[in-house]
Amino acid sequence: MPQDDRSRRALSSATVARREFLKIGSASAAAVGAAGGLASEATPASERTASPAAPQGFAEDTKFPKLGMITPYSPQKLAFATAAGYEGVVVPLDEHFDPDKLSDAQIDQVLATSRQTGARIISIECMWGVNHIHPNPAQRDQANARFIRYLEFAHRLGCKFVGTFSGGIPGADLDRQAKEFARVVNEKYLPVLERLDLTMGWENYPTDVNFATVPAAYEKIFALVPSPRLGLEFDPSHFIRQYIDPVQTAWDFRDRIRAGHAKDTEIIQPVLAKVGIHGNGWWRYRIPGQGLLDWPAFITVLLQAGFRGCLAVEHEDDFWDEPHHEADPDFPQARKDGFILAARFLRQYLPGRLAAQAS
Repeated sequence: MPQDDRSRRALSSATVARREFLKIGSASAAAVGAAGGLASEATPASERTASPAAPQGFAEDTKFPKLGMITPYSPQKLAFATAAGYEGVVVPLDEHFDPDKLSDAQIDQVLATSRQTGARIISIECMWGVNHIHPNPAQRDQANARFIRYLEFAHRLGCKFVGTFSGGIPGADLDRQAKEFARVVNEKYLPVLERLDLTMGWENYPTDVNFATVPAAYEKIFALVPSPRLGLEFDPSHFIRQYIDPVQTAWDFRDRIRAGHAKDTEIIQPVLAKVGIHGNGWWRYRIPGQGLLDWPAFITVLLQAGFRGCLAVEHEDDFWDEPHHEADPDFPQARKDGFILAARFLRQYLPGRLAAQAS
């Protein structure tokens, strides 16, 4: 079948009836590791509690995509990631996990916990609060300087990629925003990326502080920033709810995909038929395999392009979750089940991970 025909299958099923929920029972792997979060100082060796089940090193690197999960930092969550079969984690910056608030001892503790649990910190994400092209020059300079500190933080953690948004200027057209973003990247970020041997990319989540979320914007930006150190943090779920073919888009920009979010989207046809695309409740995010994305076709594009970055499960599926647990050091059982099901589904298409498990 021609590539164009294969890639269009991802959205062709959007006209059929709503999918059945997958209610697969699973036993969650037990999380191991320390019970607390970040201490004010590094814990003395005499007071550390070693976990007998903690791996001594990270999963062996392969030429295939890395299976990761997006999670706030905590020892318990990193330990769970390893126990559930993930090769590493993607950690978003928050009020606790921030280089401007962590001491050197605390950062060393993060690295030690990563090694002890076997969960490599593959990348960090700096989405909210960093508007690279803020219309106010002073605030833009502050955001640019802060993002450079985040790049340096990522390098210290051993990351090779940093995720972000593209920023936004209210009321400005696409051409102007693309030029402003390209100028910031070329003049301010590329020298740092090259010095630290990092890449960066923005996610395609539609919001007012992220103007570049569609293929037309990608074309403009990449024409202005030829360096391969700038790329995409590709999330197919956001294209599905906009009726943009995610597989075709991935193919068109395959050489610029630096990281991926593994998330699916369900279109609830009976609701859509009543409220239309401007209504509410007609789509929702799902864990991989329980929405409309053609995962074999999407991952085939990544494999054919030689993608070796992290495909990280972004769990925003309320069907496999419980509310009001975000600040807890560990996940509730329902959320763990969602991560386990997602890993089980994705591993069948990631031969590198299967080979690593068999060795």
